[in-house]
Amino acid sequence: MERKVTEIDGYRFLGWGPTATRSTIGWVMRADLFARCGRCGGLISLDPALDENCRCGRLNKDSAGRFGSTDGDGDIAIYTTD
Repeated sequence: MERKVTEIDGYRFLGWGPTATRSTIGWVMRADLFARCGRCGGLISLDPALDENCRCGRLNKDSAGRFGSTDGDGDIAIYTTD
C-alpha cells in the first residue's frame, strides 16, 4: 500500500505508526490522537475509553487497549487536533 498523507481540516498530521504517538514501544492512547485507515480513510479516536473500527474494519481499537490494523502498524497515519 502506498503511504499518502491527506490533509484533514482541523487536524495536523504527526507521522506514521506508533512512533508518531511519541512512543518507543507500542502505542500511546490519548483522546487528542486519531488514526486514519489507509484503505477507507476512516478516522478513529485513540481515546482509550472508546471501542472503534473504521468503515472497512481494517483499523480497530477496543477499551481493553488493543489497537492495530490488518495492514500493519507502519501504515497507520496519526493525526492530532489543532
